[in-house]
Amino acid sequence: MTLTKKLLTMIIATLLLTACFGATAYASELAVPATTAPSTTEASGDTLSTDNSIDGQTTDTTSQSIVVDEATDENADLLLQEGYYINELGQICYADPTTEDATVEEKPEAVEEVIEEDVKEEAEEKEPEVEKPAYSESELRLLSCLIYSEAGNQNYNGMLAVANVVLNRVKSDAYWHVNTVKEVIYDNKWSVQFAVTIKGRSGRSMLDNALKLYDTRKFTGSNPEAQKKAMNKAIKAAKAALTGTNNIGSYLCFQNKRSASSIKRRYSDYKILDDHIFYRSK
Repeated sequence: MTLTKKLLTMIIATLLLTACFGATAYASELAVPATTAPSTTEASGDTLSTDNSIDGQTTDTTSQSIVVDEATDENADLLLQEGYYINELGQICYADPTTEDATVEEKPEAVEEVIEEDVKEEAEEKEPEVEKPAYSESELRLLSCLIYSEAGNQNYNGMLAVANVVLNRVKSDAYWHVNTVKEVIYDNKWSVQFAVTIKGRSGRSMLDNALKLYDTRKFTGSNPEAQKKAMNKAIKAAKAALTGTNNIGSYLCFQNKRSASSIKRRYSDYKILDDHIFYRSK
């Protein structure tokens, strides 16, 4: 009977120890420095321990199990404080706060980049194309100065009309020998339409003087302000004519209106603007 009791005691002790070792092994997987376990007496309380004697030795298995459980709870609290947590499968997981912050910070940057790209694309689509002028700077300069010399004392419409006489001649088959603004202005094949190109005793023409004013913008006459205003108006008229604005149709010639009576006798089609009469369309 004593042997049977010993065997039964050994089997029970073995089962209890196996259960305790399993709990201890699971707690070790937490990989956290072991905390100082309370003594068997402190952990077990008053009546939780069960003594099993085998050959005069005492095995306090219940007390060992409680120590393991309490150590596991304390370790779990430490893990939670350090950022670890236990998922539903009983696995230890670690939440890296720096990784989470980096992920959160990256999203706004990506969104901002997409928004900036969209804004740039919309700006490129809405940006209107600037058309280049259909004339050169030299053409604008020469035509502006001719207008200033021939009609500097006229209103804007009178200036625009003079500019269109020049351009009409560039296009006309009647003046087949001239094809540019410069050629028309300095043409003297049959006669001189633009008397301001004729040089005086000084070796300079009125057109030469106007070109100097255009280049230097230094107006030194008796009324510099009026000269400046007339030059700016002449430039405006030249730009308008060069871009297609025409207020006299196809007229090819003009004279001071003092000659209007003789012109009227020869031409039935004419137009008077300020001090000039415009005539001949062929």
